[in-house]
Amino acid sequence: MTNLVPLPSSGVELLEQPLDDSTRALLEGSLSPSTRRAYMNDLKSIEGHCRARGVAMLPAHPTTVANYVGAMRGQYAASTIERRVATWSVLHEANEVENPCRSLLVRKSLKGLRNEAPRPRRAQPLLMDDLLLVLEDIPSDSLIGLRDRALLLVGLTLGRRRSELAALEVEDLHRIDQPRRGYSVTIQRSKTDQEGRGQVCWLPRSGRTTCPVAALERWLEAASITSGPVFRSVSSSGTVGERLTDRSVSRIVARRAEEAGLEAEAGRQWSGHSLRSGFATEQARRGKSTRSIARQGGWSPTSPVIHRYVHTSSPWEDNAVGEGDWL
Repeated sequence: MTNLVPLPSSGVELLEQPLDDSTRALLEGSLSPSTRRAYMNDLKSIEGHCRARGVAMLPAHPTTVANYVGAMRGQYAASTIERRVATWSVLHEANEVENPCRSLLVRKSLKGLRNEAPRPRRAQPLLMDDLLLVLEDIPSDSLIGLRDRALLLVGLTLGRRRSELAALEVEDLHRIDQPRRGYSVTIQRSKTDQEGRGQVCWLPRSGRTTCPVAALERWLEAASITSGPVFRSVSSSGTVGERLTDRSVSRIVARRAEEAGLEAEAGRQWSGHSLRSGFATEQARRGKSTRSIARQGGWSPTSPVIHRYVHTSSPWEDNAVGEGDWL
């Protein structure tokens, strides 16, 4: 096997000329921490497979890559295997050697993998009526209850990804009293903002019992949080701990929905994405423009992804022929 030492930052190392420190720093800054971890895990899996079979990892033969796809089939989701092949492809491109991942054999192997993969379950959108039922079962006299109420209300209002909710810090909240009351919320880094330029969304103060700002402020005050992570773990004894993970956000949404007796449609499930999907769906039903939905949730207005989040329960909703007597 080629003596390849992957970079801790990017997962690639040029063979002919080593990278200097400044270039390494640039590569490290080009990837988010989660992407970097994924690259390293992918390379570890690929290297282990090649080492066990005594075949070259770089440059690899198309048969080697196709056999890797077959070996991982059934052990990992198709999306995970495809990502690993993509990482392998990047490794070859960076080292300027012939890329076996572009071969017809590998492309057909991946196509077969996709064709047999079960259709992934999508998130059930948590709409406002659903949230009202969920909130009825969440106590407002405990730290866990206050946190979960704030998380659900803020999450549904911002329409942001679970990772972005988990990453929120008190320093990202900027109180505004004029001309509107609420908080300007800065999302420091997101999936569509890898460079960390920051995106701004709005958390309004409604004055209702479901006001997301009031719920957020009650949680922060009760937990004595004045800086750092907004949403944190809470022990059974009421001790406030570390920042919630994105998986923790998903578990909280799913648990609260199930405790309220909410049922997901066939092929769907309650998860952290239910807040983001529910936001888009709710706002679309209220007649909000795609542009305004995209701005709050951090989508590109032209991205087809946003339309997958806008679910309607009946074919006559938001349909060109659903109203009027044009026939």
